[in-house]
Amino acid sequence: MFQPEVKLEFVRRYCPPAAGWQVFVDIDASEEGRTGGARTSDEARQQQAAMQRDAQRVRAALEKLSVVVGGERRAWFENLRLPRVNGDRDIVAMHPDKRRLVIAEVEGASTGQPEQKLYKAIGQLVLAAGEVPPEDWQRSLVLVVHGAAIAAHLNRAAALAKLGVAGLALAAQPAQDRWCFGSRLDPSSGGRRE
Repeated sequence: MFQPEVKLEFVRRYCPPAAGWQVFVDIDASEEGRTGGARTSDEARQQQAAMQRDAQRVRAALEKLSVVVGGERRAWFENLRLPRVNGDRDIVAMHPDKRRLVIAEVEGASTGQPEQKLYKAIGQLVLAAGEVPPEDWQRSLVLVVHGAAIAAHLNRAAALAKLGVAGLALAAQPAQDRWCFGSRLDPSSGGRRE
């Protein structure tokens, strides 16, 4: 799964808008195969084309779920009368009735070094952990990865649990998702931590 699809699957499984979640997802141009120079090999051109097709499909699926993709984050918080969450996060999901906040950083299949991608996501979550959560809201921080190579590196980041971060190796099938460390989200309870 490319990164946009991992974001889609995380939202579907753990914070679906149909269950009362308001969700903002950031998908940047590089995740959609719209950056970088001309691809020099057939394999690279095919991967870029696959990323672009996948991104279009994922954007449509997120829209159908009533997830906001990109745009002005500050306006999203204001329009929904939600407390503002600082930072540029991959996924911000808020359940106003249950006063639950989920911040997720996501890494999927890419041509980059898996450990480098993971370190960037870890850095984002360390910064998020340093922010004070909205008053009277319960916050969950989740590092979500997909793919065997990056999941192997995720297991070595278990110290993040001390900061309140959970690590999830998202599988192709929901029943095979693996929570590697931290408090897992229970999809049947509106995202409550277990």
